[in-house]
Amino acid sequence: MATTPPQRTGYLPGDPVPDAPLRLVCFHHAGGSASVFAGWQRALGPGVAVLPVQLPGRERRYDEPRPRHLPTLLAELDAELDPWLQAPWTCYGHSMGALLAYSLVSRRAAAGRTLPERLMVGALPAPHRPRVTVDHEGLSEEEFAQRLVELGGISPTVRAYPRWLRAAASLARDDLALCAGPPLRAWEPLPCPVDVFTGQEDPLMREGDADEWAEHTRATFTIQRIPGGHFFPWESPDVFLGRLADCLRLAAGGMRRGSLA
Repeated sequence: MATTPPQRTGYLPGDPVPDAPLRLVCFHHAGGSASVFAGWQRALGPGVAVLPVQLPGRERRYDEPRPRHLPTLLAELDAELDPWLQAPWTCYGHSMGALLAYSLVSRRAAAGRTLPERLMVGALPAPHRPRVTVDHEGLSEEEFAQRLVELGGISPTVRAYPRWLRAAASLARDDLALCAGPPLRAWEPLPCPVDVFTGQEDPLMREGDADEWAEHTRATFTIQRIPGGHFFPWESPDVFLGRLADCLRLAAGGMRRGSLA
């Protein structure tokens, strides 16, 4: 029987597949936006509703203030997304998005609220380990943008448009500042499975960064090593989306109802 979807929120700008048995909430990387997940719905099929999260200060939310305080952002995400997290759900976060996904799930676990069937994170060291970030202190906008181009976070074509270049570099700087700081406080290990995706040539991940995520779950744990660097989902999309679909099938298999085709 068809169900009425929750009330829309600015954090979820898309039109999710109605009545999909599983929801996939996606959190973008620093300097990114919900549009980086374009094509994922088509690739993953109707058995999952892809819900890309849109943070303020970008795309249709360009005129809204950018997030400056991580705890405040997490509290708002928790409240705004909660109605969408009452049906079976999973989440994938990439880099900064992985930090948001893990922190949100840990916050919900501590409060006794509904948790994902699986937590999937990419391009982020285990929470207790120091994070290697893009060094941007003292760099001009051109130098910083070139660093982001080298990592794959900005298309080289943007450099031909100075206004877009400045906007992209400014947004990335603010997002990196939002994520800056010491390793996260010690949350309790999560009761849900955790799948960690890592690029085989990611310069921002060190030995042990992915493996030590195992300490943060009491359930099953997997590492998915994908060809590419820090932005491997967009460098090796077929491999990545295939592995992601495998994890979603495991999530659907663990649900009390529904299935993923």
